[in-house]
Amino acid sequence: MYQEFFSLKEQPFSISPDPDFLFLSDRHKEALAHLMYGLLGNGGFVLLTGEVGTGKTTVCRALLQDISEDTDIAYILNPAQTEIELLATICDQLKIAYDVDRASLKTLFDAISGWMLDNLEKGRSAIVLIDEAQHLSFSVLEQLRLLTNIESNNKKPLQVILIGQTELQQKLKENELRQLAQRITARYHLLPLTLQESEFYIQHRLNVAGASTPIFETKLLKRIFKYSRGVPRLINLICDRSMLCAYSQNSPKVTAKMIDLAVKEIDLSLNDKNEGKSFKQGWRILLLLVLTAFTAIQAPKIFHNFNQPRESIETISEFNLSKTIPVQSRAVSTSSFNNLSWFDNYPELDLSNGEFSNALKTLYAVWGYEVSLDNASCAEGDIASLQCYSENTSLKKLEQLNYPAIIELASDEDSIYTVLYKINNKYELLIGTQKIEVNRSWLTEYWTGELTLLWQVPFDIAKPLKFGEKGDRVLWLSKQLNRVYGSSESPKNRFDWKLKNTVVEFQNDNNLVADGIVGRQTLMPLVQQLDAKIPSLL
Repeated sequence: MYQEFFSLKEQPFSISPDPDFLFLSDRHKEALAHLMYGLLGNGGFVLLTGEVGTGKTTVCRALLQDISEDTDIAYILNPAQTEIELLATICDQLKIAYDVDRASLKTLFDAISGWMLDNLEKGRSAIVLIDEAQHLSFSVLEQLRLLTNIESNNKKPLQVILIGQTELQQKLKENELRQLAQRITARYHLLPLTLQESEFYIQHRLNVAGASTPIFETKLLKRIFKYSRGVPRLINLICDRSMLCAYSQNSPKVTAKMIDLAVKEIDLSLNDKNEGKSFKQGWRILLLLVLTAFTAIQAPKIFHNFNQPRESIETISEFNLSKTIPVQSRAVSTSSFNNLSWFDNYPELDLSNGEFSNALKTLYAVWGYEVSLDNASCAEGDIASLQCYSENTSLKKLEQLNYPAIIELASDEDSIYTVLYKINNKYELLIGTQKIEVNRSWLTEYWTGELTLLWQVPFDIAKPLKFGEKGDRVLWLSKQLNRVYGSSESPKNRFDWKLKNTVVEFQNDNNLVADGIVGRQTLMPLVQQLDAKIPSLL
């Protein structure tokens, strides 16, 4: 309708997928890399989750373009099916012959199994990709798991890609699906675009459509990000309606009022959100008054405790958040975050998500897990064998740990929690869905030394592994060290002198205390070095 008015070749903000407009942000590229890595494995499930409109289908289409020609793909768009309907759909997609009139779970499963094994002998593999997978029933998910049991000569001919909204993660935490959850070889939770990525996204689509003059001023792109919260689908809706409004008013440029009108038309007003914030802030004020009164009563006891020696981090339970994390180390109020002068170089940065729980929610997302803000605690990682580790340390030690971490930044004004996400030439910080880059001197000036990270625990680490121990823990350790050093020796289940010497060698190679005892400090780098999909700073 407005293409000719703006001299465009085509409509730039259509919500229907178009490969010509493909825009892969850093997060989309990371999601794609995780999925590709998962497909390198021998069978199993690959999981991609994200909120509505964040670009999961975009990543999916980009993935399919890169799949090798020796792979057959069943792309299932309607997951609301019974077990028989699902198997029949897979047969239809992969052109597997079956008797329609006598179709049953057994006949369909046997047909797929025979086809898969024959396909494997031909040097081919198969992928079943299911979109909107949060709608799959438990029985259908279990049937998919059984399909991944098909194998020949220890090779599996089938991999399943599940793409869905965040509810899918919650569903996979159910006890009856624990076997399936354990077979997920790669997972990624797709977050919305950052402010900068949103601006690039809008400009990219306009350029592809043939825009020769600016239609949106730069300051208006920030306004669009504010309303859309970085969700590509919402960006498309707002931009499309804004340009339609400009066309109807015969204006060559979109104005702020036009954007506000577009937002109102598509019912994206932030009023409800702001009312919710006001309600929460009212409760926070009341809570602060109660805490102030409590502190006055308990002051002698509190000051007495400050004089006590600090408990060693090694002796603190990983899941006791109130002990391991100094969440209330400073009296912070959400309303003061946006007034921190040391963030003046980032005028558009929203610091309202600067509380520890927000940062922990973001850190889980970096690992591919979505948790609600109310449930953002270290205990949430138990389902994925993720544990919290906290320490007060140096930047050098943090870089050596090489895990994304929540760090506390502070000045005389206040303190704020953020996630140190990546280290390249600069240090990338995540605050909610926003990303900024800072230099080393700035980070050194404001970082308190407090950090909290997540890491994947291979087994119960209540007691460290020591010389003389026998069992599965030692067998796991022996296998992993053989992989690290390329040894062809058979793994052993006894911690003997030779294994201890190998442990000492690994500890020396990684600048650890070389005592031959395998505890948390040794396991953290060992686990990370053996799994390329584990998040890392460097």
